[in-house]
Amino acid sequence: MRSIWKGSINFGMVAIPAKLFSATDDNRVSFHQIHRDCQTRIKMPKFCPKCERNVEATELVKGYELNKEQYIILEEADFQSLPLRTLKTIEVVEFTDRSRIDIRCFDACYFLTCEDTGAKAFSLFLTAMEKANLVAIAKLTYREREHLASIRPYDGVMLLHTLHYADELRPYEELKPRAVAISDKEMELALMLVDKMRGDFELGKYHDEYREALERLIEAKLTGEVITAPAEKPPIPDVAEALLQSLSTVGTKS
Repeated sequence: MRSIWKGSINFGMVAIPAKLFSATDDNRVSFHQIHRDCQTRIKMPKFCPKCERNVEATELVKGYELNKEQYIILEEADFQSLPLRTLKTIEVVEFTDRSRIDIRCFDACYFLTCEDTGAKAFSLFLTAMEKANLVAIAKLTYREREHLASIRPYDGVMLLHTLHYADELRPYEELKPRAVAISDKEMELALMLVDKMRGDFELGKYHDEYREALERLIEAKLTGEVITAPAEKPPIPDVAEALLQSLSTVGTKS
């Protein structure tokens, strides 16, 4: 595995040389844009309208727009000169109970581990959090942004989740459904269905059926096979009747 960030984890006066790794893969089927008439892949060159030519990536810099004609240009050295400790360190700012973190905050997931020279301090940090049953709240700068993050022990390494800031969480009060009356029978049937569908979650038994269907469709296109979508079942308007029919079709609880 190749690390995507190197620096140190700092909590108090303790500094641990550390590395960050992606914890997940994106296995989605990828597509390109193709010109329908000639079946050619479309190219998207970076074009400068003033110079009237395509430009290479090495010629580009970042610019903050003041107006349509004026930009503040920032070079890579400018980003590296920002007066932030989190450019090269993961700064632990507090420890908290994981239940205190709003589930909407969680974003990307990474593995966090140490260099060999930091093994003792890293193990101490990890074990202390396990015994205290707490997670660390930290800040780090990565991909031109200072991220808020949570860090928790995970099978001998740390799991780092980047977190959304409070001003990035959208309000949802207006999305709540109107108040409705629920009968005792409807509640009883709903609880029966929930109980009948209860199971021991095993991640490995779930897979991306959309991706598999796409792969089958691509194979069918190669062989000339025609694949048709299954007919949709009409919705059952009565909630109690829908629950009863659901109970009759769900497998027996193990």
